[in-house]
Amino acid sequence: MIPFQPLGARDPREIGGYRISAVLGSGGMGRVFLGATRSGRLLAIKVIRPEYADDEHFRRRFRREVEAADRVRSIYTAPVVDADPEGSPPWLATAYVPGPSLAAAVAEQGPLPAATARVLALGVAEALHAVHAAGLVHRDLKPGNVLLSADGPRVIDFGIARAADTTPLTRTGARMGSPHFMSPEQAAARTAEAPSDVFALGATVLFAATGRPPFGEGDPAAVLYRVLHDEPDLSGCPEDLLPLVRSCLDKDPDARPSVREVIDALAADPSATTVDWLPEGVETGLDAYARPPEPEPEARRRLPASAGVLGAAVLLAGAVVAAAVILRPGGPEKADAAPSPSATATIPSPAPPASGTYRFDRQVYRDMEWTVKLDRIEVEGATATARIVISRRSGTRELICLRNAGVNVALVLADGRSVPARSTFCGKHEGETWPVRAGTPHREWATFPVSPDLTEPFTLEWGTLGDVLGGQVKGLTLTDPS
Repeated sequence: MIPFQPLGARDPREIGGYRISAVLGSGGMGRVFLGATRSGRLLAIKVIRPEYADDEHFRRRFRREVEAADRVRSIYTAPVVDADPEGSPPWLATAYVPGPSLAAAVAEQGPLPAATARVLALGVAEALHAVHAAGLVHRDLKPGNVLLSADGPRVIDFGIARAADTTPLTRTGARMGSPHFMSPEQAAARTAEAPSDVFALGATVLFAATGRPPFGEGDPAAVLYRVLHDEPDLSGCPEDLLPLVRSCLDKDPDARPSVREVIDALAADPSATTVDWLPEGVETGLDAYARPPEPEPEARRRLPASAGVLGAAVLLAGAVVAAAVILRPGGPEKADAAPSPSATATIPSPAPPASGTYRFDRQVYRDMEWTVKLDRIEVEGATATARIVISRRSGTRELICLRNAGVNVALVLADGRSVPARSTFCGKHEGETWPVRAGTPHREWATFPVSPDLTEPFTLEWGTLGDVLGGQVKGLTLTDPS
């Protein structure tokens, strides 16, 4: 199995501020890249195909589905980390799962052992239960959307298929999903609800155990006909899984078991919850997925010095990103200086930003529990103070300022120089803990020296609570105070 494909000349080197180092794959909805936060946490970033991106109805649905997907809570899914439904093109970032897809594993190693297929069935059913509880229906569950990791399967791509289901591409008669794993209601272009995912679960488990889909291969139209009119071929299905797979593949949605019933049936067998679940051939291959290629060095991606600071500023402008980061004391090394201007050039002295409040409301970081936003930057005399708001999405959790955090808040200017904060909230309160509950945001601050460079696009890097809630915002300028 080859987990990573090299980037092509036209592939992006950055998406939403995340560094891109490889291609993970492509499909009907888009292209998937391996990305990383500034602290090295890996992400799978799907960039939506232009034909969907150009459809405003898709963008609206995609926005709603991403918000719903963000509520999915399951160890058997790849959680949504970040997204930009309004991007050009839209994109969605989830946690990277270091393992092959079920489709790739079966193609290389053959059908999975019965015990492995049983663990896989339970994990995928648990994932679907969480997806349905969040108000979503997957609609495109298939072996390519199930990843195999050391501690269990992961279901990916929920929150996308439904958004595409009502675009002109599908409203004109096309069907979302893979024909070999579609339910009869999808094959007939009817509304697909939770029982449709149960049908796909049965087809996926059969594929895992036998290496083939239940309605054969061949022309998609012929496969869809068999899905609608023929009985599934269950030969070779393990005896202990056969009743469950048969009931999931019932053509009548009302006759299929619920996901909860599937979980109860599988969990009754203790062997379905074993941790050491992968066959040796697949488990050995996981090492390759845990060693991603390094992204291109910054120096290769930086414009030549002759392009000047203006070119670097253009690269920084307009992007809002969330990426975990913690800077070592002293910050990064300075970038190479630009060539000196000619003796005859007249260069006006740059002026620092005016005193006042510069409002932003820009996202610094977001995960399943926390949202961190840059509220404003206040300029007074020789100092600028960044005000950060940390919000809890639900429940109550504690924040702690780490004693070993070091210099971990900085401005990165357009020419690549970093300006560490003179003081921070955690610098004043290191080691202290604050409970934060939903609806009562926690506020932080960091103070920086004022520089004329702040009127050019710069980056704010944030990490005052350690690398857990660290992040950055790019393309900021202080040019119009309120």
